[in-house]
Amino acid sequence: MAIRRVKSAERTIALFELFSAKQRPLTIGEIAAFLEIPQPSVTMLVQNLVALGYIEQDRYARTYTPTIRIALLGSWIHQAYVNERQLELRLNELFQKVGLTTFIGIQNGAHVQYILFIKSQSPTKFDVQAWMTRPLSVSAVGKALLSLKPDEVVRGLVHRANNEVCDPKFRVNPIELLAELQQVRRQGYAKTSGTVLEGVGVIAKPVRHLVGKSPIAVAVGGSVDQIEAKQELILEELGKFVAALHSEDNGLLGGISEAA
Repeated sequence: MAIRRVKSAERTIALFELFSAKQRPLTIGEIAAFLEIPQPSVTMLVQNLVALGYIEQDRYARTYTPTIRIALLGSWIHQAYVNERQLELRLNELFQKVGLTTFIGIQNGAHVQYILFIKSQSPTKFDVQAWMTRPLSVSAVGKALLSLKPDEVVRGLVHRANNEVCDPKFRVNPIELLAELQQVRRQGYAKTSGTVLEGVGVIAKPVRHLVGKSPIAVAVGGSVDQIEAKQELILEELGKFVAALHSEDNGLLGGISEAA
């Protein structure tokens, strides 16, 4: 079934994701250029959000920035996902060990969406952005997440992803993918080498359900040569990352049980 798109909602979300990516005040002209939206439409959208208290205006610099209300909106979700900032801290530890771009993705419909990342300064074609999505059925992060699901669910998601992608190279054969997922389940990680983006490799490991949270996948990306050279180290550190999260989560669960 086709989903009816609400342009104003999409633009509002895109605006706040742009602020998250740029992390600085922006002018109307900059917002219009980055989002490829006409300036009059940006002006109307921003003025509405200013009136609602979600954006503040610097009248002298003619710039806009989100208010604390945006942070507070999702504070309860953030607390559930990153108790004491464990995800960010663990991701930074992983980055320090492997020296390549590290990131975390979640499922968003038939796609993967990246929610946290630390970029390597090494010159590669690989660039992660907070709003970036990839089809579940082709990306390493997506395959890692699909490996946690029953085959019948995977088939439905692959069918949906194949219908939604614009580039034919991202359409996959469900039977071939299911066979690949069997291997992912056995080895505990998914890997791509230039199939999504030429010259770029990614290794991703799923993190099964933590207490009160949806599954995530943690990944390391770089050039295919970098990934091949460091694969043993990457797998070792990804394993430590996942084990540490589960250990912390079990500790939290134990504390809750004792309190009860």
